[in-house]
Amino acid sequence: MAILSKKWAKRIGVGLVVLYIGQVILFETLLGVAQPENVGTMVLTSFEDNEVFDRVLSRLERDGDTYVAVNHWPRAWARRIQRNPDVQITFEGETRNYTAIRLVGAEHEQASIDFAVPFAFKFLTGFPPRYFFRFDPKADLSEVYAIDMDTVELAAEYGATVRDIETNGITLRVVEAGEGPLVVLVHGWPESWYSWRHQLPALAEAGYWVVAPDMRGYGGSSIPGAIEDYNIRELTADVAGLITTLGEESAVIVGHDWGAPIVWQTALLYPEKVDAVVGLSVIYRGRSVNRPDRPLRQDPGDEFFYISYFQDPGVAETEFDADPRALISRLYTSRSPGTPTHSPEVTDTRALAGGWIKRLGEPIRLPDWLSEKDLAYYVSEFKQAGFKGGINYYRNGSLNWDLTPELADAKIQQPALFIAGDLDIVNRGATVEDLESAALPYFEDLRGVVLQPGIGHRNQQQAPEDTNQLLLEFLRSLD
Repeated sequence: MAILSKKWAKRIGVGLVVLYIGQVILFETLLGVAQPENVGTMVLTSFEDNEVFDRVLSRLERDGDTYVAVNHWPRAWARRIQRNPDVQITFEGETRNYTAIRLVGAEHEQASIDFAVPFAFKFLTGFPPRYFFRFDPKADLSEVYAIDMDTVELAAEYGATVRDIETNGITLRVVEAGEGPLVVLVHGWPESWYSWRHQLPALAEAGYWVVAPDMRGYGGSSIPGAIEDYNIRELTADVAGLITTLGEESAVIVGHDWGAPIVWQTALLYPEKVDAVVGLSVIYRGRSVNRPDRPLRQDPGDEFFYISYFQDPGVAETEFDADPRALISRLYTSRSPGTPTHSPEVTDTRALAGGWIKRLGEPIRLPDWLSEKDLAYYVSEFKQAGFKGGINYYRNGSLNWDLTPELADAKIQQPALFIAGDLDIVNRGATVEDLESAALPYFEDLRGVVLQPGIGHRNQQQAPEDTNQLLLEFLRSLD
């Protein structure tokens, strides 16, 4: 009987231990995974490997600072914020950026005293290890940087100067650096000379005279009022005229996004002014056989919905001018692989109503290549110039075709290079072979098609070192 009692006592003891462990696991699981949001909790958003993780945690406060205690499992979130301390906290409907700092030494000891928990909680959580994080708010740099940033001072940070150039009946603001053979850098939409900020010092140091204009309709350059003022004849004449006004007979020209078709066609229409040409993101595929009438509305999910949206004068520019920061931050992030965004508010692209900004997910954080200062400058430039000029580029598709019949069978004769990110939506997953086969009939000396791995649309900003190296290798091959 005694033996039986001992066995049952042992069984009961083991059972109690199992039950205790079970209740600890259950309590901590509910607390750590399924904890409901209430007045005493906050949502912690952490980031790792381009993924976003949200956790509801109890919020602790002392002297206006925010803390959390690491006292329940699973603790993956705690390990994650130690690896990447840049986090977001949502509390009482407001989301702000913070840096997570693990407490050590005297600060940890003091937190243990200030945030002591009752025995009942310790019992329910199994006396777990306990440490703390403090969250220091990160400055909202969009408020730090002035709305109207000084272009001269900003250019000087990149070893460049600023001046106005008269050409083709308009004024172009140009940013330039270095001495030597002339290289002209032509930006795309919605950008400015600043898109080439990493190329200006690199090419200048290598012995080139680098000039990056604000194209017509942008920044500090002239903004003609008529849609037809932005046709391809005028845009290419701007580039050719810039070369002449700078006192050079010819130059190497480089263009990104909308700048790419401009430099490709400048090479065709002004061959004597172009020594060589480089296009980024948009390859030349020849003049279309059929006249490109007004773009049809694309199927739901089509990335190029905006081309249709841009066609009605006054619509897109009104939306964008009202909130340039929202447009630029969302657009740049959407074309930057690996940068997390919130889900778009509007997903039906069959209807043009509702605008475009809401079809782009709001960034949870900016891409690594775009600082708050960078964004602030872009925003200040479009607050000044507005979006109408740049959007007018898209409204001349049919007119551009009418004005260039001589390009029907033309080939680019100059040495040429094409560079794009392999994740650039413009090329829709095309391989090097795909791009070469599409482009080769229109080039006499295409020296390379390069796809940069893991890079999206704004490759000269996302991968500046690799882009600079490719440009310099090409330039040196011309000697």
